[in-house]
Amino acid sequence: MIGIGIIGAGDFGAAHARAIREVGGIRLAAASRGNADALQQFTAEHGGRGYADWRRLLDDKEVDAVLIASPHHLHAEMAIGAAKAGKHILLEKPMAPTVAACDAINAAVAKGGVKLMVAHLMHFAPPCMAARQILEEGELGRPLAGSSWII
Repeated sequence: MIGIGIIGAGDFGAAHARAIREVGGIRLAAASRGNADALQQFTAEHGGRGYADWRRLLDDKEVDAVLIASPHHLHAEMAIGAAKAGKHILLEKPMAPTVAACDAINAAVAKGGVKLMVAHLMHFAPPCMAARQILEEGELGRPLAGSSWII
């Protein structure tokens, strides 16, 4: 069974924790969040050990892969740390705020020999899938620009 550690145990982390519960072969091993009370509530509801410092989560031998759902400006440091710790990474979008930070993550992943996937949470949402089908069928012609929003 693959042990997953969630770095950023907030609303998006909780959505991922619920999904982890539904998938065979994986389990929530640990979670981290700076707010101790919120972290305790998260682990009470979803399970796993709690770490106030995400770096301690990376030291946990039962964590094989991490899911990073933290604020965007923290992604690079956390993803690079995970790669150096030998943890596979599912990183919420955006990957990082700058191209240089993305390049640094990719370099750390290559050096660490781990897998990296950038999560696009809405990729399989029915409205997005319908839009993709319309575009693929060419009903609207060649797109020049696009925009979407959630209300």
